[in-house]
Amino acid sequence: MKQAAVLGHPISHSKSPVLHRAAYQLLGAPISYSAIDMEPGQAKAHARSLRDGNWAGCSVTMPLKDAFVPHMDELSVRVQRLGALNTIVVREDGTLYGENTDIDGLVQALADFGLTGSTQAMILGSGNTALAAIEAAAELGVKELTLIVRSASRATYAVQLAKALGLQTSVREISSIDTAMASTLGAMPLVFSTLPPRAADAWVEKIGAGSGILLDVAYDPWPSALAQAWGGTVISGLHMLVHQAVEQVRLFASGSWDESRRMDVTNAMYDSLGLARHQ
Repeated sequence: MKQAAVLGHPISHSKSPVLHRAAYQLLGAPISYSAIDMEPGQAKAHARSLRDGNWAGCSVTMPLKDAFVPHMDELSVRVQRLGALNTIVVREDGTLYGENTDIDGLVQALADFGLTGSTQAMILGSGNTALAAIEAAAELGVKELTLIVRSASRATYAVQLAKALGLQTSVREISSIDTAMASTLGAMPLVFSTLPPRAADAWVEKIGAGSGILLDVAYDPWPSALAQAWGGTVISGLHMLVHQAVEQVRLFASGSWDESRRMDVTNAMYDSLGLARHQ
């Protein structure tokens, strides 16, 4: 039996073990899945240990998404652009491949709610998840992107990425948003909040009750203050979590994967979290 695990710090709250175990049980895949508390300084040693022939792969969460990048043998094009991964695939020859399925998670979560494209979008935050949201926005056909950040000086890489993907990009510091601008931003058809739990609470007055689709990657506690105030469709980060995990299962359990069972795997994960199934 091969091993797989989610790596991060803190990690006790992670729902990844529940999701992955449900999928591997359904597929009959000989893979065990655990949670390992790990900090960035341990990334190099763990990457080395993954080559011992016992591993299928690892899910990677904060604060490790960029720490493992230098220790991969190959990176997907998306990881090369983002500089951050959430998935390590251990190949049969022991080489390590870095991928970022957060992008798939965002795109598929929106598809669950009927959104498969948009020309405008707004992203709250500028960290690693915001970078994945920028990539997802580009895949959805977004042309005009607004980044709302605490400090414009810390959003330089996010802006560079967006422009490299051909997005017309503007940056607004949350402290500079007045009532008129809040009204304009509230009309955005698509908003990604990539802020950590509770971090967006203080932004609610500035952003207002938007009328478009809000995908809030935070899910504990839920609903967030932003989600409660929102006037349009709200998508919990759990939907993103499920879909990024489905892609990881496809990569880790390639020998047991059958694309025709993708919906079965997705619904097994939804069931494991007590979420309503999506057809």
